[in-house]
Amino acid sequence: GLIGISKSTQISGMIKKYDMDILSLNETNLNNSVSSDTLNIPANYTFLRKDRGTSSRGGCGLLISNKVAYDDKVKIPNGSSNIESLWIKIKSSNYYICGFYRSSGFCKLDDFLDYFTECMNKLKGKKVIWIGDINVDQNKITDRDYRKLDSALKSFNMVQTIQSYTRVAKRGNKFTQSTID
Repeated sequence: GLIGISKSTQISGMIKKYDMDILSLNETNLNNSVSSDTLNIPANYTFLRKDRGTSSRGGCGLLISNKVAYDDKVKIPNGSSNIESLWIKIKSSNYYICGFYRSSGFCKLDDFLDYFTECMNKLKGKKVIWIGDINVDQNKITDRDYRKLDSALKSFNMVQTIQSYTRVAKRGNKFTQSTID
């Protein structure tokens, strides 16, 4: 989540180090009782967010440099209430960016892929970037969820750009590796 000072310090450091214009944040764990003004967001950035209702779990956000001219009034289908996504259009180009978070316990993959397909059909001919956490392990190529995601991406000539492990965890005496983010 974003409430702790250590996380906001880490984010500020990453923004400076990599000179980021846009950063997608997942599992922000914010709700309507937390004001964005209390989150220690760098002064030259705007923070757009979508919280998960009154829960303090899930949620997503986009940190956008004030150097970037964008429109956040993009007419994109809302999807179901379980779709956590934010859309912007970069004003100087034909790029649309979606920051999203899909929790497997909150949003069924089929629902997310229906939303993805609806959005991509609406934006046909546009350049679209999806940045987020889909919670499908890209290393399990025989898994049904992986095959569904891969098929949906390929139908729009898109690819998953994360090719290495994003999560390493110790479970008992063994380490597990996955690319679910």
